[in-house]
Amino acid sequence: MSKRLKIYAVTHDILGDVFWEVFRRGLLDAAARFDVDVEHLRPGKFSPEIQAGLIDGARHARPDGIISTVPDVAAVEGALKATIADGIPVICVNAKDGRPEGERIPYLFYIGGDDFNAGELAGRYLLEHVKPRAAMCVDHYLYEHICHSDRWHGFKSAFDKAGVPAERLRVPGGESEACARAVAEYMENHPDVDAVLTLGPPGAQAVLDAEALVGAGRTWKHLTFDVAQLQLDGIRSGRIMATIDSQQYLQGFLAVQHMWMHKTQGFTLAADIYTGPAIVDLSNIDEAEQGVKAGTR
Repeated sequence: MSKRLKIYAVTHDILGDVFWEVFRRGLLDAAARFDVDVEHLRPGKFSPEIQAGLIDGARHARPDGIISTVPDVAAVEGALKATIADGIPVICVNAKDGRPEGERIPYLFYIGGDDFNAGELAGRYLLEHVKPRAAMCVDHYLYEHICHSDRWHGFKSAFDKAGVPAERLRVPGGESEACARAVAEYMENHPDVDAVLTLGPPGAQAVLDAEALVGAGRTWKHLTFDVAQLQLDGIRSGRIMATIDSQQYLQGFLAVQHMWMHKTQGFTLAADIYTGPAIVDLSNIDEAEQGVKAGTR
């Protein structure tokens, strides 16, 4: 009888972010489908340095494979290279090493969103539907983070090409009241800003909460990232125009599936798998909401 595979997934997520609960559902559904053991480790706060320690701990457990995000190359590169040097295959998910092959961490391949293109898509959507005077991007991490940085730079690229100014505002994602106050203060001090991008549920909630804190008549158009009930309710009410989906359930499910295929049958991929970006707005919200209720979106 063959040994049951053991896989560790090590991610950088903030506990309580609904995005990552859907990712985890993908991990666990695939674990059941392919009869493997999957253990999910996460720091509980955004700390790539703590994540690197978790990767080292997983490596010393000698699993059959490790699935890992790369939110900060410098922080996790050593731990992942040591893992690979020990003969443990690694699949990168959600946040990748953006350097070219030969320079990047030598994981097998990446499964996740194309975040620069996602940011550009968000920018083009707003430019097409709003014709804004100026824009602002709310980043709910106070630290550099590859996904958020790529989304912001893609967004800024689209606005630069259109000759429309755009700035980034960083807010502390785990502190909802402070986030809302920071957004409201920024909007009151920048009356020309009439388009806002948020990078996930914490930022989206901050912008929605800020609406009640600014003066009467101050409005803007809001586009966000990720699919959760918060965003869907916002789209239906008209407070959010659309959201960008990276289909994180697929990131978890496909990573386990492909690690199982690699270990049991020697398969690998010749290129990365991009699970996003995809726009969700009023035209396709019903399908997205079905997925949220099922725990897969």
